[in-house]
Amino acid sequence: MLRLGRGFDRKAVRDALRAKSASTVRYDGVLAAEDIREAVAGIRQAGSPARALPILSWLASHPNAPADVLEDLAAHGPREVLMSLCLNARLPAGMRRSLLSHKDEEVRRHANHVFSRIKRH
Repeated sequence: MLRLGRGFDRKAVRDALRAKSASTVRYDGVLAAEDIREAVAGIRQAGSPARALPILSWLASHPNAPADVLEDLAAHGPREVLMSLCLNARLPAGMRRSLLSHKDEEVRRHANHVFSRIKRH
């Protein structure tokens, strides 16, 4: 089980992913910006395995995700993560514009669909 939240740092996340024991994810309390930062750092330290993609996608859409994490996910995330970024209500305007003009047509189309519904781009 992979645990996220207070008291679970990047080492715990990395070790759970490396041990392939992350088939279930549990989080305690409301994830704060530092909890999200630690989780993403742990995933990166584990080599960003494919089984972490749902976690990265979820964290990309999390309203408490800090700007530096969002920037990292936008720069290094696969399509699923980029599409989840579109769902983040606190996504900076510059990142919205970047997703609307992304080179991947599916990402652009999804961003346009999501952002046209919230009318904040």
